[in-house]
Amino acid sequence: MAVEHWAPEIGGQFWWNGVFFVLLFVPLMIFVGKKLSEDYRNYMLYGMGIYQLGVKFGSQISYVLSDNYILATNLPLQLCSISGILAGVVVFYRKQILLEFLYFFGIVGFIHSILTPEFTGGTSAWNIFDYYVGHSMLFIVPIFLMMFYGFRLRKHAWWTSFIYLQLIVVIVSQVNAIIGNGANYMYLAEAPIADNIFILQDPYHILGFELAALAHFYLLDLIARKVFK
Repeated sequence: MAVEHWAPEIGGQFWWNGVFFVLLFVPLMIFVGKKLSEDYRNYMLYGMGIYQLGVKFGSQISYVLSDNYILATNLPLQLCSISGILAGVVVFYRKQILLEFLYFFGIVGFIHSILTPEFTGGTSAWNIFDYYVGHSMLFIVPIFLMMFYGFRLRKHAWWTSFIYLQLIVVIVSQVNAIIGNGANYMYLAEAPIADNIFILQDPYHILGFELAALAHFYLLDLIARKVFK
């Protein structure tokens, strides 16, 4: 059976600790990146890519070695997990389409995961640390690539990214159905328990996700075109 999810109280001490950490960590990483030479900035970016891929790969290995691999929970198929892998790949394989996917998928995931957190793999000290660091890098990596490496969004990037998202939704929903046992990757089987204004009651929560994704992608596209001209 899937591991039980936990969502901290919005506005509680745990929630504020996470928000304060992100408000310090994200600007600090971007500030440091701005001050570094090109070579050291590259090393910093590579380090973030290695972290993202290493954590995702390492967690899979640890689940297997523990002889307690739970298909309904441990596959890296939450949207933020997919974005985390993408954040690692794009560091070393800098393709335009990957940057666009990460910009939209990753930043939306970052915003809502920090403001309305939900822990899906337990609440050990490491899981909490990686939750906030890993999600922060979903924002930092695409911003790094746009600030320091000249990447820009193509025309209609927000719309094409939304279309590709639908393919991911179809695939992951089928995986949930095949695995059963409470599998709820990308929250397609049941609505998340986090207190988020965009979450509608089952079975309409997916419609809410789709409308929210469209609005967020469009707004992020406008912001990118204003900031990164």
